[in-house]
Amino acid sequence: MKKIFATLFAASLMLLGTQSFAQIVPGAGYLHVIEQAKYADSGESAADDFHTNGFYVGASYKIGLGDYFGVAPGFYVNMLFKSVNKDNGATIAGIPVGGATSYNYTEIALNVPVNVTFKYHFTDNVGFVAFAGPTFQYGVMARSTFHGSLSIGSLHFSDGDSYNHYGKDGDSNPFNILLGGGIGFQAGDLLFTVGYDHTLLNCSKKDTGLYTGAHLIKAGINFAF
Repeated sequence: MKKIFATLFAASLMLLGTQSFAQIVPGAGYLHVIEQAKYADSGESAADDFHTNGFYVGASYKIGLGDYFGVAPGFYVNMLFKSVNKDNGATIAGIPVGGATSYNYTEIALNVPVNVTFKYHFTDNVGFVAFAGPTFQYGVMARSTFHGSLSIGSLHFSDGDSYNHYGKDGDSNPFNILLGGGIGFQAGDLLFTVGYDHTLLNCSKKDTGLYTGAHLIKAGINFAF
């Protein structure tokens, strides 16, 4: 999976260096992720939705293909955060939790989107933008740090312990492919966008009969100098 991500990233960088008529568009924005765990055989929900909030920052490389269409590969970093309070009798991903605890969750992921774009100009400085395409994602870190005692199945955590969700004994796959799109409004050098992505691969790597997917909702501002 790491080789696939590295190859796609290298290909994007090569594309950047060969297109002299293109434009670098840096941007940043708000990110909200909804993770859902379902039983693979029935499709029924296995736990409450897991919501995280954060931000993204990076840049895309807009390559014009005529007056209206284009291609925009990019590189972005996602950062997500959440503080969770769990009481006795609670569940995480459908697994009973023993003990009362709270924990802080932090996630960092690298993203390489490759979008097809459409732009329509109302005037020289005002325009409408639409984009869609895949995003190749690699998770650098997903860590929960516990405050109190917690038992999840055969795993037991004490106050101050942390759990690496991408580690050898972790429960999450670091690599995924997302598909989505969005729309935007450009006024001068500023481009305001909203978008949506959905994971195509199972985020869970444990053989528990669960399928975990994520919905990503984002809103940001880009600088089309």
